Amino acid sequence: MTIIDIRPYRNGWQVYEAPGFQLVFLNQQQAIDYALYRACFRSGEIRILKSNDTVERVLAFAETDRRL
Repeated sequence: MTIIDIRPYRNGWQVYEAPGFQLVFLNQQQAIDYALYRACFRSGEIRILKSNDTVERVLAFAETDRRL
């Protein structure tokens, strides 16, 4: 199961996928779009966090949800 976190970070949004691999985007929608692209053909969830690291929203995805 893949878990991708999106959290506020210094005037932008950080996508945290794995230790040592964090990208920063200017707006939240860009970060969500990137995370959805990276989640392609996997199962798991994208968690959007607030600045205090509490979960604001969860976007679940599964391999069976993908259409060819």
